[in-house]
Amino acid sequence: MPASSAMTMLARQLSDADNSGHRLTSATLTEPATPAEAFAVQHETLALNGWLTAGYKVALRPDGSSVSAPMAHMTHASGSGTAGFERPAVDALEVEICFVLGQDLTPPDAKPYTRETLLDHVSGIYSGIEFLGHRLDDGSRSPALLFLADRLGNAGYVLGEELSETVLEPGAALPLTVIINGDTVFPGPGKHPNGDPVAPFLAFANALTDTVAKGRIITTGSLCGAIPTPQRAAIAISGFTTLTVTAASTSGV
Repeated sequence: MPASSAMTMLARQLSDADNSGHRLTSATLTEPATPAEAFAVQHETLALNGWLTAGYKVALRPDGSSVSAPMAHMTHASGSGTAGFERPAVDALEVEICFVLGQDLTPPDAKPYTRETLLDHVSGIYSGIEFLGHRLDDGSRSPALLFLADRLGNAGYVLGEELSETVLEPGAALPLTVIINGDTVFPGPGKHPNGDPVAPFLAFANALTDTVAKGRIITTGSLCGAIPTPQRAAIAISGFTTLTVTAASTSGV
């Protein structure tokens, strides 16, 4: 639970905005004072709705430290690579590489995780689409701790097909084309923002204070940036993976 009444109120405001598809004016909200307060708001927002944490989106700050947010609203693509995704507000998509944990990921002891020991905890590497649905009027340009409290804008995730470990090669440029409603909006290639999909995962693992359970998904950054989506979108992904997804903002906002 958030420690203060102000943070409890912020969690309720973000929860209401998530369920209605409306945006809040950042300047009228109380910004968390610390990352710990922002993380508490994230989890309280999910708890208010009874939403389970299906996984985490993680990223690297400029100083190399980890920042993360829990994800709810997980959808699995069918065997043929098709899926549907709906939330009150769906603003953008990101094509990503993610990891599914094959065993519990516990906080590190005196010996930190290495790339090799971390990947030993992974049962599979998959493609995925993260959908963004901002609850803040300035989105990712909002005050940093307020954006963190808003779960880094996450609206949900579509888990795609299993991939080979070759996609994890640092610096890889992957074939990737994104088509929305018949228009090519990203012609490729796809490149991870940190040059290595494992790097943010490793920083996240070595900063853990609580166990992340087996079966959870860890996703680490877009290969194509954030691509705006219309209210109704027919999305075709091709290249290193193949996915066909229909997405909709049900609030009409």
